[in-house]
Amino acid sequence: MSRTPQYEKLLVELNAGELPIIERKILDVLCQAPKGLTRRGLVRIVFGQEACTNLGNDTKDRKIRKAIESLRNRGIPILSNSGRAGYKLDSDPENIECMIRELKSRIMHLQQRVDAISSYYELFVRFSDATRSNE
Repeated sequence: MSRTPQYEKLLVELNAGELPIIERKILDVLCQAPKGLTRRGLVRIVFGQEACTNLGNDTKDRKIRKAIESLRNRGIPILSNSGRAGYKLDSDPENIECMIRELKSRIMHLQQRVDAISSYYELFVRFSDATRSNE
């Protein structure tokens, strides 16, 4: 998939040293907010500015999400809940187990999708090869 110039710029900024700063701020803020914070709340506190109306187009929100992804990849239990917007630093074993189950379910569904696309691709290649050999 191709990346937009804005996203490339965002990645450069994060890789130039901004990511650890944002991660630290997120951890500090979430430690002070046991009930969690919304994405908008994190943008407001971490960057000191309001997020854009459309969060999907907000580079600060995207930086927050990349930092949370990075923290999670290192095992920090930052939980999110599809029923309630936002993030929460959680040490409750039951909540962490729930997150693990949800991630495993996503893996299973993605694997099913990969298998289906692979099957289609194999049929497509065979059909293309058969068509070419009949020409």
